[in-house]
Amino acid sequence: MRSHLIHARALPRGVALVVLLAVGACDPAPPPPVAEPPLVDALFDRARQGDAEALEWLLAAAEYGRVDVQYRMARMLLEGAGVSQDSTGLAWLVRAAEQGHPESLALLRSVAQEGDAEVRFRLARMYRRGDGVARGDSAAVEWLRAAAALGHAQARHDLGLLHLTGEGVAPSDSAAAEWFLAAAEAGHAGAQDQLGLLYLRGEGVAQSEAEALRWFRAAAQQGHARAQSHLGQAHATGWGVQPNPAEAVRWFRAAAEQGDVTAQYNLGYMYDLGLGTPRNLGESVHWIRAAAQRGYADAQYYLATEYMQSDPVSRYAWLFLAAEQGHDEAGQVRDDLRRRLTPDQVRRALEVSAELLAPLSAESRRRQ
Repeated sequence: MRSHLIHARALPRGVALVVLLAVGACDPAPPPPVAEPPLVDALFDRARQGDAEALEWLLAAAEYGRVDVQYRMARMLLEGAGVSQDSTGLAWLVRAAEQGHPESLALLRSVAQEGDAEVRFRLARMYRRGDGVARGDSAAVEWLRAAAALGHAQARHDLGLLHLTGEGVAPSDSAAAEWFLAAAEAGHAGAQDQLGLLYLRGEGVAQSEAEALRWFRAAAQQGHARAQSHLGQAHATGWGVQPNPAEAVRWFRAAAEQGDVTAQYNLGYMYDLGLGTPRNLGESVHWIRAAAQRGYADAQYYLATEYMQSDPVSRYAWLFLAAEQGHDEAGQVRDDLRRRLTPDQVRRALEVSAELLAPLSAESRRRQ
């Protein structure tokens, strides 16, 4: 492309950006290794001299997915070469490495070996996912341990999870508890919640409701939704604390508003029975439906049996979804109801269940 030889300053912004994005993408087959186009060099030269417009073009190309630009942008920002030293350089370096850019991966490893805990954690995540490298549990664990040794709280939390599942390490509740404790003491809310569960169940630690409650509260006060839900359950059932339905409702609501399905179901249940709050069937249906629509089987069953008596088609649809998840009572009630429905009603109910299932399948795919 002759346009490679055009000086960046001679082009209008939009034209220069199009040329930059097109560099290396003009031929249908991958071209042989060649020197980097002069246009890119010119833009980096100007960016190092403080040209904001050139830097803007380069950032746009990096966002577009140009790994070569991402790599050079990372080096420029991390080294402060002509621009303010910026930690976002690490993000560009990781993005390029995750796409398999060899120079980026080599630099990332070099920075990690020099003692950067965050880079070590990013490398561990790449090996766990297989992003830009061959997926490998042992390599992931090695980098997680290296990050954890430098005090990286998320790495310590993740090591705790791996010891619970036995993924890449020997399963060990006690080892999990040690890693969760190390992260929890550093203020990691997820680790505090996990540690609370281990104390509640007596897994890897001596069973203690008081300790479980202490860690749940620490995480809940940081806004951790699942810990807030656990704290609500503690106040509702009275483990580790005197039963207090109003306090349970407060914590269930905090977690439910963040989308925790267990809290949504429990909050709906509290409204249905008027526990800790005035009875309100509208609020009850709202929260139980919210949990049911997120795939929570108990909520699907409750919604069908308590609020769908006058609508047998919807009742059967929700029972079908709950039964498909292994909810035994839902399966029995569904089978009894089917004997009283016409074939057309059953067909329509299955169509409704498929419509209800579609958003759940989409959400599951997004999580993967």
